[in-house]
Amino acid sequence: MGALRRDAGLALAVLALAATACNAERKQQCDSLLAAMKPLDQGTPSSATVDAVHKQIASMTLQDQTLSIYAKNYGATLTILANTLQLAEGTSPPDGTADVVKQNLKKVRTDRDDVQRYCSE
Repeated sequence: MGALRRDAGLALAVLALAATACNAERKQQCDSLLAAMKPLDQGTPSSATVDAVHKQIASMTLQDQTLSIYAKNYGATLTILANTLQLAEGTSPPDGTADVVKQNLKKVRTDRDDVQRYCSE
């Protein structure tokens, strides 16, 4: 009976250690992703800034499946935003370009808030 308790205690200790390691890795990945998103927090960025953020996020290797999905979806929105900003930066942007930029900036910031919420769990 004592050996069984000791084995159960050891198993719990191993599980606790594994959970702590996973949480530390997730926190590091969260911090990296949120730091990469930071340049788009306020104002209207240039298409070059959006491209730089997109490249930084695309180069990340995220082990956390949920963070990986967030990053993939965020990247897709960044592609649309960068392309629309390039149009807006041109000499005669099409009608509605500013509205599309605003819509995608709102989506980018909502995605960042979602990642922040997930990372604080």
